Amino acid sequence: MEFAVIPDYLYGASVRVNGKWLGIVEERPVKFRIGDVKAFTLLVEVSPLQSDPTGDVTAVPFARVIKIKDGAIVPPEVEPDGALHVRKTAQGHELHFVYPKVEVLGQGLETLLVPKQTESADFDHDGRLDVAETFATNLRGHVRVRSATGRILLQEVYPDNELHIAAADLNRDGRPDLLIFWRGALDEPLLQLWDGADGSISTFAGFTGIRRTARAETLLEKKVQTPFREWVELYRFQPVPHESPQFKLVRTEDRTLQRADVEGETLEAFLSSFEAGDRKGAMLYLTKGTPLPELNFYAHEIDRVNGGNLSAMVYHWIEPGYYDEEHVLAFDLVRQPDAVSEWKIKSIQRRVHGR
Repeated sequence: MEFAVIPDYLYGASVRVNGKWLGIVEERPVKFRIGDVKAFTLLVEVSPLQSDPTGDVTAVPFARVIKIKDGAIVPPEVEPDGALHVRKTAQGHELHFVYPKVEVLGQGLETLLVPKQTESADFDHDGRLDVAETFATNLRGHVRVRSATGRILLQEVYPDNELHIAAADLNRDGRPDLLIFWRGALDEPLLQLWDGADGSISTFAGFTGIRRTARAETLLEKKVQTPFREWVELYRFQPVPHESPQFKLVRTEDRTLQRADVEGETLEAFLSSFEAGDRKGAMLYLTKGTPLPELNFYAHEIDRVNGGNLSAMVYHWIEPGYYDEEHVLAFDLVRQPDAVSEWKIKSIQRRVHGR
């Protein structure tokens, strides 16, 4: 098996694998290989250079263990911390390291809280207005709810400093709830619903905000937006006694935000829509009869543009947050102008070996 330690954030770092020194990371990856064995464990140690406020530079080492079985990377036994990202490519496996955020040498220090948003409602249902506030630092988001008497009803910290809140009566029982919208480690949208009456917190995935209708109803939004498209699903919250609530799809909305005028924009519009799950939008950039590829991916990178021929790398998770795989797609475009784009994708081919 072939491995490469990618420079990324490691320029100048020393690299050791299972105690053997491999060299210093510079512009080129540090490569190594292991034989074809059924089971193997790699201890990869890297020593990135960190500077303190005085300008002195110090090597601060850290290490990660990679387990291999039958030629494949074994998922870690504990939740990934984001410091190591393994990528499977046609040439082997790439090791991307990001130095952990630690309180060392003045790095990763948190700034002071800054007020962001305020919502007022009777969350504890005592007939008086309470106040929900959000605060943000450079690293985190904070939510605090105070009663009319000043008592703290809720205080939570989230790993997203762009979180936002809303006060809404979702189930139309006359009692407002607090909705907290934030994004997780993989940028996935999450909703936490806090019931001030009993202090319970429920978490639901996929929701990004609310929509208040003319009939005084509050619907939950799942909104996906790219530079070219916007796609929204609106759901009605339906509580079920003694069970988890249900979410009924009320309607969907979609619109084109801007026209794709050149080949690269057409490919970007297609890939970003496909990646976001807006398959209806992705179809707008294909010629009639061209099928969508049977592939799910969370990120993409346009590689080459040569007239009407383009290629792109797409990446899909094998183990979310830790281990992904690279695929190379080749696209053939033809000029077929309409309201959404000047060009259309005529064919999509998946390359098996290399770029």
